[in-house]
Amino acid sequence: MDVRLLGPVEVIVGDRCVPLGPPQRRAVLAALAIDADRPVSLRTLIERVWDDPPDRATDSLYAHITRLRQALTATGVSIERRNGGYALDVDPERVDAYRFRRLAKQAQLRARDDAARTRLLAEAMELWRGAPLTGIPGEWAARMRYGIEQQFVGAVVTWAQAHLRLGRPDIVVTELTPLVPRYPLAEPLASMLMHGLCALGRGAEAVALYARLRGYLADHLGIEPGPELRALHLTILRAGKDPLTRPVGRPGLLYAQVTG
Repeated sequence: MDVRLLGPVEVIVGDRCVPLGPPQRRAVLAALAIDADRPVSLRTLIERVWDDPPDRATDSLYAHITRLRQALTATGVSIERRNGGYALDVDPERVDAYRFRRLAKQAQLRARDDAARTRLLAEAMELWRGAPLTGIPGEWAARMRYGIEQQFVGAVVTWAQAHLRLGRPDIVVTELTPLVPRYPLAEPLASMLMHGLCALGRGAEAVALYARLRGYLADHLGIEPGPELRALHLTILRAGKDPLTRPVGRPGLLYAQVTG
């Protein structure tokens, strides 16, 4: 059994997706699951589910909890009354967002080598199914979605750095090429992809990637890329007389120059 928040909010038992009902009811489940096995007060639940609570929000909340309890029968998950609030009685390890955070935190420990770090982060990244809390409306869900996505970007960047140090730029380019367009404001992701491309002797593509990112930032926010990305771009340009027509440096050299 798994409670999934990293994408659409779901409860999976075996190969079956438990019917949970409309988005607002899924929001109640998400509001409980994000604090798995810990009590959440009625006031907090209402604030998480509704931006502008209706007059009888408490009654509506009770109704959603009743329906969720029925839906979760025989799943191994229950909703309990605790300390004046409610708690989702489930092992936090069964909640994908919790497992993701744990794996990412373990990977950050300095004692771990890069091989162990990449394994932990790969396991964490496999839990990702899309935008967290997909389909859940409201400001609380939006804040949680943003925060978790920032954690995801950080994990991917750490994973990419470790792979580059291990001399595996091909893996980095394969993974990051589809991700960078999805997170155009995450400059560290673009930086890692540029490093990977240059390590493979594909400096022209790295320069083109920078140009696309710069154009996006100018068009949408009216700003330039940050100083670190600008410095990387300048390093690429200086590494060869004509980076648009010939590879820049030799594999692995540029990454060592910029990060060393």
